[in-house]
Amino acid sequence: MKIAFLSDLHLGFAYGTERQEESFENARQAFDLALKEKPDLFLLAGDIFHEKLPRQEILGRAIELFDYLSKKLKKVSVVKRVTKDKQVIEKKELIPAVVGIWGTHERRHTNSTNPAQILEKAGLITLLHAESILLEIGYEKIGIHGLSGVPEDYARDALLSWKPEPFENAHNFLMLHQNLAELMPVDTNAIKFADLPEKFDFYLAGHYHWRVEEQHPKTKAPILIPGSTVITQLNQKESTAEKGFFIIDLPPEKKLRDISFKPIRIRPAHYCLVEVREKKPAEIQFTIHQAVAKAVSLVQSQKPMIRVKVKGTIAPGFSTADINLSQIYKDFAGKAILDIDKSDLTTVEAAAKTTLLQDLKEKKISADQMGLKLIKDNLPVPVDMQKLEQLFNCLAENELEKAEELL
Repeated sequence: MKIAFLSDLHLGFAYGTERQEESFENARQAFDLALKEKPDLFLLAGDIFHEKLPRQEILGRAIELFDYLSKKLKKVSVVKRVTKDKQVIEKKELIPAVVGIWGTHERRHTNSTNPAQILEKAGLITLLHAESILLEIGYEKIGIHGLSGVPEDYARDALLSWKPEPFENAHNFLMLHQNLAELMPVDTNAIKFADLPEKFDFYLAGHYHWRVEEQHPKTKAPILIPGSTVITQLNQKESTAEKGFFIIDLPPEKKLRDISFKPIRIRPAHYCLVEVREKKPAEIQFTIHQAVAKAVSLVQSQKPMIRVKVKGTIAPGFSTADINLSQIYKDFAGKAILDIDKSDLTTVEAAAKTTLLQDLKEKKISADQMGLKLIKDNLPVPVDMQKLEQLFNCLAENELEKAEELL
């Protein structure tokens, strides 16, 4: 038995721009490559759509795409369902050989229909949310347990309260679409690998846009994340990550399995970091121009995506508004899809304040030290720093009489 595992198609991404076809073309390419492997089942781990309220044109294109896929696959038999309220339904029924969950991009409020559910209503996919189904495909049994995307603040609680139980004598897959603490530390109550319930054969996840292959810390069962099939955020990691999907081959012997990643072709992408220190606007513009020209020279085929991140400080007396990027965009029009980000470029004065605040946050200096430095830097005349420090300390400790003596 073979299973194709994909995630984060983000259908409709960049619609209305030069890149509006990419999400559909990449998804179709992934479907076609996966179909060549003759899989018995497709699993999708969320963010099928890029928006929770996509325009009708995007919905129409998605229905055509999934209709094409479902017609290429044989239907599979569900022999058991476990609902959200733990009700067990043992009734045979045929469903499309495409099972998935919705992601955080599609999630809507309770009792409303999200776009992935429209595909389900059209009979093109089966979606699970805190639910489990047992499939019978030939002589094999496959348990699919899915938790669709929920708000991050209670994702861990939702997983721990769900408590899915693997089906006996079956290959069991648990799917989810959330942040995972080991992959991207966040302040929320994020799910950890160790929170994933034991006794499952595979843990399949969406949400991250690059490929991940890890193991459950206790059982060593695979944790697989295929990443997205389209670049939505051109950062350093996504610019170098292959896009594609997993094929999971399950021979009759349950302990033997083969997991392979199948890459797809995507538009060339480059991420350029330009670091400057107290440079004048004209110098910064020249440096950016050189970085873009170099990236363009590396591509001989399809027009590349290039993102330039400018970081550092601008020369005293200038502001970021003095940097004119229009000529750079004009020079490379038709040669690249260009995005220049100067949000991390700042003035020397602002950088000093940011450093001071960061030092305070990391407790490298105390609040008193910070206050003293601010007073010193902003006094219009030279002062005796020793006396100033004594005065400041007296005021900070509410010793007003001593402060008055110093004055």
